[in-house]
Amino acid sequence: MNEPLKSILMAGLMTTLIAGAAASQVPDDIAAKIAAIGRVVDPPGTAKIYGPLQKTMPQPGVKVTRDVAFGPGPKDTMDVFTTEAKAAPKPILIFVHGGAYVGGDKNSTPDGKPSPFYDNIMLWTLSHGMVGVNINYQTAPKATYPEVQQDIAKAVAWARANAASFGGDPKRIVLWGHSAGAAHVGSFVAHPETYADIPGAKADVQAAVMTSGSYEFEGKDHIYFGPSATLKARSSTAGLIRSKVPLFVLCAELDPEFMVVEAKELDAALTKAKRTHQFQINAKHGHMSESYAVNTADQSVSGPVLTFIQKYAK
Repeated sequence: MNEPLKSILMAGLMTTLIAGAAASQVPDDIAAKIAAIGRVVDPPGTAKIYGPLQKTMPQPGVKVTRDVAFGPGPKDTMDVFTTEAKAAPKPILIFVHGGAYVGGDKNSTPDGKPSPFYDNIMLWTLSHGMVGVNINYQTAPKATYPEVQQDIAKAVAWARANAASFGGDPKRIVLWGHSAGAAHVGSFVAHPETYADIPGAKADVQAAVMTSGSYEFEGKDHIYFGPSATLKARSSTAGLIRSKVPLFVLCAELDPEFMVVEAKELDAALTKAKRTHQFQINAKHGHMSESYAVNTADQSVSGPVLTFIQKYAK
């Protein structure tokens, strides 16, 4: 190869590598804003940063069916995102939002206004060859353990039964939960006995992603998981170790400290038990930004999650 051509090719390769590295990091200007928020859980403040970066519906070629009922509860509804193009059955990603066990919503703010979150995660699934299912669920204090685990089971059962109607593969279902949603996903995987009597509900999803959740509840009464005397048995670590579902445990560098501690403790317990899993601390991210950044140029969270999903739901 002549030297000028070699130089051009090497320059192009370096540009590609640099661009890829930049895409996998939080941009400096955004990182500064996240750092200013700190370890506080601040959905409105974080939404101001990421809202302008998100696409809003409708989008060309995207079909969304809102508020599909998957159970009898008033919040047992889901949004189903598919592409209009015909294709072979695709993996199904079911997303479980957070909200401190008492609130949260799949696509609206606390005052009921439409939000680009978590449509952003659904649009990301479509762009990477999946279909997206975004669920609501019953919340505390009206709902108590294990009602949400049963809600997730009903959503999984619905997705399996109806996969053909929206281009999904019933044998390739992945769960992704954030915050309280991650705690609920962890509990769903850890305690299949809580929904054993629900037709079509099984714990054998292809993989589970848990971002900034809680997994051990001992210490004091819990608003959802119940009185202190029950919490050792209702915690998730032991059941996650027993489970065969591939796990990806993540937390944000700027999460509230207890969430970082819990993620590290779960990682340590899984590692000690030689339970195959992945673990990541999302550098420069806060509690909300790790989810709000999905479907932007910042792929520091979504990139590894995509690789994990593709490994287990290919």
